[in-house]
Amino acid sequence: MIVVLFILLAITIIGTLAIRQSMVSLNIATNSQAQQLMMQNSDAATFNIEDTSNLVRSLARDGMFGFIKGAENKGKELVFCFRGSRAQFFTLSQASMIYLNNSDTIVNSDLGVNGFCRTGANTANFFTSERRAVITQVSVSFTNSTSSMPFQDSIRGTDEELSKIEKTERVVVNTTSLMPALTSVDTDEIDDCLDSHISNSSTNGVANCLAGLNVPYATHVTEYNLGQAFL
Repeated sequence: MIVVLFILLAITIIGTLAIRQSMVSLNIATNSQAQQLMMQNSDAATFNIEDTSNLVRSLARDGMFGFIKGAENKGKELVFCFRGSRAQFFTLSQASMIYLNNSDTIVNSDLGVNGFCRTGANTANFFTSERRAVITQVSVSFTNSTSSMPFQDSIRGTDEELSKIEKTERVVVNTTSLMPALTSVDTDEIDDCLDSHISNSSTNGVANCLAGLNVPYATHVTEYNLGQAFL
């Protein structure tokens, strides 16, 4: 009887360890798949930005780049949610602006709040695809000229006036993807990260906020030098 009990105890311990090891392996595989899926969605947003058919539209006065290219909007971030259910990649009517004012206070209401992604229960579809797994928020901003070195964004060896091109300017694009289903954090806290933090901030940005809440996310930061011929 004692031998049988020892055998049963050993089998129980081995079984428990096997189950625990399987759960750890499953969590590792799930985290890897989730990270890959979020990176793919961030890549998809970046590919849309670089698409030549979208680029011409983006440079228009109400486009993704054209709207914030003026001096009054330099340094401000134009934010929108990459929605798979939307026919157009970007529309100004579903975009928002966020920036720090002179008193270092966040301002996010200049264009309304329709551009910020929402993770809570809502009739609107803020997901990048019908799988409703990943939410991706995009922010676009031009470098403030006061913080740039003279001619640092210009094409080397090119005279802008003789070549008949506009002054080259640097634009920074942040794409942040997250999976709300993989976290138990309150949706209001996640939404606060998305609509009350600046992406380009290195200390209290969107990524810092999500990391502080232990929300799974992936962020891509891409810089472009934009110029345009005016023949």
